[in-house]
Amino acid sequence: MKDVRRGYCDEDAVLFGRKAMVELCECARDITYLLNRGYPFKNAVTFTGNHYQLAKRQRDALMRTCASDEMVRIRKEKQLACLPEGCTVHVDGFNAVVLMETVLSGSMVLRGRDGCYRDLSGLAGTYAVIRKTAPAAEAIMRCLQEHGVSKAVFWLDAPVSNSGRLKTLLAETAEKLRFAADIQMVKDADFELKKRANVISGDSAVITECISWYNLYEDLIGNRENTWITEFQL
Repeated sequence: MKDVRRGYCDEDAVLFGRKAMVELCECARDITYLLNRGYPFKNAVTFTGNHYQLAKRQRDALMRTCASDEMVRIRKEKQLACLPEGCTVHVDGFNAVVLMETVLSGSMVLRGRDGCYRDLSGLAGTYAVIRKTAPAAEAIMRCLQEHGVSKAVFWLDAPVSNSGRLKTLLAETAEKLRFAADIQMVKDADFELKKRANVISGDSAVITECISWYNLYEDLIGNRENTWITEFQL
């Protein structure tokens, strides 16, 4: 099992340091201005990124955190204030696990305009179980138990490498905690999640289109001590 820091980049301390953040926040304001006036998302980020001569990782961070006022409104309207007691939740498996692996690795995570937390791990279809995977899965399931959830369906993208290993680990963790979990391996997890209610995800497309979602990541990360959180203030 690999002992690596998920999502860690040596340059992040500089790319998202105090000096850089002044410019990045200005860039985020410019992107939001363009989005609110109907500019396509990628075009807005490319245009402003070129103007400020940003590195690719900085542009990726802005892509994951910026949103128009309308998109924020739509997502907030679908956000649950709390999870219904005894409900079944639908978890974006890789999204949740990789984010918690990143947090437990001491790497930077991002907080978007919609209040969701995201990472810059950039797996792009490849995944490997690491030493932080089991603690990450356990943290997620324990948090769900604390919310009185009766069952969690974890949706995993089958084409992603080592998805089968993650399925086994999730099942073993659920058995250890005596928590009801159903792990589903499908061609496209996002497609399935967009049709559901009580979704746990930070994926912008998923939380925009699903029936309802809950920001479990705020409970898992928001109040966690010594977590490296970056947020672009407008």
